[in-house]
Amino acid sequence: MSRGHQPSTRTIAEVAWLYYIKNLTQGDIAKRLNLSRPTVISYLKQAKDREIVCVKISGEHFRINALADALSEIFGLEAALVVPDEGQGGEVLTRMVCEAAAQMVPDFVAPGDQLGVSWGQTVWFVSESVPVWPMQGLTIRQLIGSMANPLLPTSESCSTEIARRLGAECVNLNAPAVCSSAELARMLQAEPIIAEQLSNLRLCNKALYSLSPCTHDSHVVQFKIATGADMDAYVARGAIGIIAGRFIDRDGAPVLGELDDRLIGADHQTLRQMKGMLVVSGLHKLEPTIAALRGGYVNVMAVDTQLAEAIVARCG
Repeated sequence: MSRGHQPSTRTIAEVAWLYYIKNLTQGDIAKRLNLSRPTVISYLKQAKDREIVCVKISGEHFRINALADALSEIFGLEAALVVPDEGQGGEVLTRMVCEAAAQMVPDFVAPGDQLGVSWGQTVWFVSESVPVWPMQGLTIRQLIGSMANPLLPTSESCSTEIARRLGAECVNLNAPAVCSSAELARMLQAEPIIAEQLSNLRLCNKALYSLSPCTHDSHVVQFKIATGADMDAYVARGAIGIIAGRFIDRDGAPVLGELDDRLIGADHQTLRQMKGMLVVSGLHKLEPTIAALRGGYVNVMAVDTQLAEAIVARCG
């Protein structure tokens, strides 16, 4: 191959086919196509870079069986993915959990499903690691309306990215996530287009989300969905956690307040009728995670080892 020559997609695809499907060795492929072995290695790398080959790692390789089985037994989960923390914490650990969880997504959904997608840093980390794995007839819907800051991982950006990777239709919710008054929210929800989009959220049979504790540094406050005063008011009513903008108590029951009347998105009842995939890490999320599990919001979860151990110790 001459310096600077760029191979065709067809040639790269042929190399990938012979290696991954026909199980030929790199040496055999080099002889068959009259290439050098280093060129074959380069083409295989380019096959991944160009997304001609998509690698999907089975979630079984990430499981820590005892903890995963305990979580599933205690809460009646269909699957639990426990990711070793390897001494990590913070954003590094969150990314590790999200990258493992992303490999589960193509198995979590099926052709013809409608998947509701939440927002926030955790969901965004998942979205950017989902394998390119086209799924026939899949629809992705954002669970809450639009947010003002395009630099933050909004519901529309997360849902759009997941839809792109799974070859799915993406249906955005064309309304603000929160309105300045309950009256304005009611008026917008009455608009035919928005009313139809909100009604169609009930078609979602599955959902992907994370959660947060009721603190002033939660993503709900960072995204200006709620103020610190709003948070204090919900905590006073017994709120312990937040899922897709909705507040829950220690048992996972809805906690309602003034903010709920101004939100445009899936409500508690709509969320609970979906099969939920929860992705969460960090001991600071222990209480809201237990609440979500008790409340029936979770059917499949991805979690780090320390948090899983704390949940089992508390509820086992």
